Amino acid sequence: MNDFSPAEFLRREVFPRLDAVQANLLDGFDPKQRTGSGSYPLTCPACKAKEAFYFPFSGFINCPRKKECGKSTSIWDAMLLSGYDHGEIFSTLCEAARVEPPKRDQAGAQAKREGAAEIRIGKAIWQITQKMASENSAALKSFQDARGYSPEHMAAMRLGYYTTPQEVLSRLTALGFTKDDAVACGYVETDESGALLPGLSSRVIGYWPHPDGEDRLWGRIPVGTGDKQVKKYKFSVSLKKEIPYLFSQRKAGVLVCVEGTMDAWALQLSEIWGCAVGGASINGSQALYLQNRGVAEVAHMVDGDQAGWNGAITSIRNCESLGIVVSIIPLGAGMDDADALLRSGQSGMLHTLVGKRMNAGQYLALMLRSLYNVAAPDVQAVNRIHAVADCLTPTSRIMFDKHAALLGVRVDLRLEAGRLFGQLLRAGMGLDEAISNVRRRTGHVISIDKEEPNA
Repeated sequence: MNDFSPAEFLRREVFPRLDAVQANLLDGFDPKQRTGSGSYPLTCPACKAKEAFYFPFSGFINCPRKKECGKSTSIWDAMLLSGYDHGEIFSTLCEAARVEPPKRDQAGAQAKREGAAEIRIGKAIWQITQKMASENSAALKSFQDARGYSPEHMAAMRLGYYTTPQEVLSRLTALGFTKDDAVACGYVETDESGALLPGLSSRVIGYWPHPDGEDRLWGRIPVGTGDKQVKKYKFSVSLKKEIPYLFSQRKAGVLVCVEGTMDAWALQLSEIWGCAVGGASINGSQALYLQNRGVAEVAHMVDGDQAGWNGAITSIRNCESLGIVVSIIPLGAGMDDADALLRSGQSGMLHTLVGKRMNAGQYLALMLRSLYNVAAPDVQAVNRIHAVADCLTPTSRIMFDKHAALLGVRVDLRLEAGRLFGQLLRAGMGLDEAISNVRRRTGHVISIDKEEPNA
């Protein structure tokens, strides 16, 4: 527990907060302006070709030249090639990421206990649950066998284990943290009297990044699907899903959002940049987070049912209104999700699905056609699609107009608003009331101005 790994510290604490190009740490590799996918093109440190790319908040420069190179160079090694010495790289990276480097402790075991509280509680819970994973390897092995994961998969996911809240609290207390500290981060749960609740007991643990810098925990029972008493998945009560899970583990290509954490890992283990949003849609906070980090396009993988359609609509509205082009990957009825495809050895199908993703504009047009292809169209749903279409980026708007026209469902809403306005006036409604009525029903504002004749 007291062992310190500089590489692990950089991976968990520094790289997710670092844009090495913006910090001028990679100037020797001639970085260019960020592309639409969010990466910086630059020179490959290994083969010197000007085809490599670096995603901010990741720890590697990648070369796409699979046959001639295809290597990933760590930021550490890249800085060595740029003239930095080993002794200064660690402190330079921490300073650039605005992360306090850990203090060396050379005063013995007593000093270690006294200084233990200097570590952050998020780091402490990671150490504790990782230690518990090694102490309860049988539970992790059951999880691995039940899901068909390889040892390489398990090593990549680096999942922890949560025994009981009593033991977790005891270990946090030994590191200088209080019960209130643990409750505030959801690492233990209490009832109204302050007694500890089972919470995440006996679950495999993952770590969801949080805006306050301290990871929150999610847990899954090692085997089975759970029941009403013991749910399959459980999340920390204090978890705010404002940062998509696994977003920092960037890979080349479009970002693909899914609901579940294991589906996100399935994408990542299939070499697809995948992240979990923890719900049926990309919420507003997540969309703003993606926009602030230069994401220009996002794909959302949804189920082909009513909940999936509603989630897709919400994701389109939240992201497209912020300038992020959205694509939808609809899963057909009865089709396996990402996790099931990986476990059945069909990770190639995931790449096929991503390649066939559908632009939001086309998706909305197809939904509009399906709504009109019934005896009694759902007017509320039709109006919702048109309202979302008004939020589309120029790229998606062109696709919507094109496919809506091809499918015969393109409606001139301005003309319809004008017709409604005329009919209301003919029915005897007053001018101001008719203008208000049209605005309420169509979203269009009708104004009547008098142009003064030239003097």
